[in-house]
Amino acid sequence: MNDTNDFHDATTTTKGLGTDRAGAPRRSTGSAFRRVAATAVVTCALAGSVAGLGALGVLAAPGSSPAAQAASEPTTASVPKVTYTAADLAAFAASPYADDALNLAVVWGLDTTTAKGKAGAALTAGTALPFEPGAATTATYTDEQRSAAFFAAGTEGTFAQDFTQALGLAVAWGSDDVSTAKAKVGGLLLAHEQVPAAPTSYTDDQDARAFGLVGYGDAEAAQLAGLWQSDTRSAMVRAGAALLAGDDLPL
Repeated sequence: MNDTNDFHDATTTTKGLGTDRAGAPRRSTGSAFRRVAATAVVTCALAGSVAGLGALGVLAAPGSSPAAQAASEPTTASVPKVTYTAADLAAFAASPYADDALNLAVVWGLDTTTAKGKAGAALTAGTALPFEPGAATTATYTDEQRSAAFFAAGTEGTFAQDFTQALGLAVAWGSDDVSTAKAKVGGLLLAHEQVPAAPTSYTDDQDARAFGLVGYGDAEAAQLAGLWQSDTRSAMVRAGAALLAGDDLPL
């Protein structure tokens, strides 16, 4: 393992997430936000600068579906690569930190698999990690790190599904915006707590609120009302219900 970077509280970086949701199964409670990864040899990028870090978790301009938000998520800059071995990953898996990959990932600004390799190599070398064993859940995290945890726990194939869950939770929790709900979900994951599933049914008012939380307004409501031959309120309710179901809008 060749890692010349000292351990530090890195500025959070996140992986740009994809938009393919074809065939994505609906997950059980909390599992839609967790990644399962096992790789023998990992070649990865260390944390670098982030384009648009200040906008972490903020929604893009409205698109026709939750998947359209993907293009605006932060991505990492090109940086030197470091290779971790199967021995590094095995050392991490056998350590008291085995359940803390996500916590380490957001502190270092890495994806979870890379964080496992880096931590395993550090433990083998006798280098201290950012927190003591068992202290990951009580460590202090920034809002950016909590948001990063939401993205790091997902995968490219589940991004749209994860967004739909976050939108539903934002409505259920009365959040001011979806990014606030994402950060709350990330905080639960960092505390190793169960993430509740979004509701399966909503009131008309909640459907209309979802329409606004995604970033749509009067202009889009009027456009849909004309297309669907309805009043704008009914169009907002119908459109919000579609978004909460993970469906596209004809916009």
